[in-house]
Amino acid sequence: MSHLRHFAGLVLAGCALALSALAVAAADKIADDAKAYQAALESMKGQEPSKITDKLREWKFEGLDSWAAQNPTSKDVSKHNRGKVKFSSQEYKDIFGAGGAFKVMIYNKLVGTDAANIGEVDQYGMSAMKDARINLEIFTVIRVVFLANRMVHSRVWPKLESSSFSGGTWLKR
Repeated sequence: MSHLRHFAGLVLAGCALALSALAVAAADKIADDAKAYQAALESMKGQEPSKITDKLREWKFEGLDSWAAQNPTSKDVSKHNRGKVKFSSQEYKDIFGAGGAFKVMIYNKLVGTDAANIGEVDQYGMSAMKDARINLEIFTVIRVVFLANRMVHSRVWPKLESSSFSGGTWLKR
């Protein structure tokens, strides 16, 4: 009987190891895809917006936000910043420093979901939101910038929770 328990334990451990390997492989695929997107976009610098948006649609990305400005100031740009996909001060200088007619487009693609159970039990044994489930959506996000109708900048974030770029509530895990 103890051999059977030992064997069952080994089977469970093997299944857990296989599942964790699959999770790592999925994460690697998302990162590899993001690198491929960035490389493809870099090779398309200087292209007009329609060619870029056609490629993004081909990759199954959906438009999240877009805005345009003539000679934007740092305040103009910061009005449109979204969580983790915002422009840093160095990016602002590098991209918008020379001035001109700019258009910024942000696209996203759902690449996975995750869930977490929350809740607590107080010192009296009473539960608060016990086993409440929060579902998280994970996206790959692409931001492209056009100057005078030619792409001059692109950036890809491989995995962001929706709250990281939508302005929603941050969930700590």
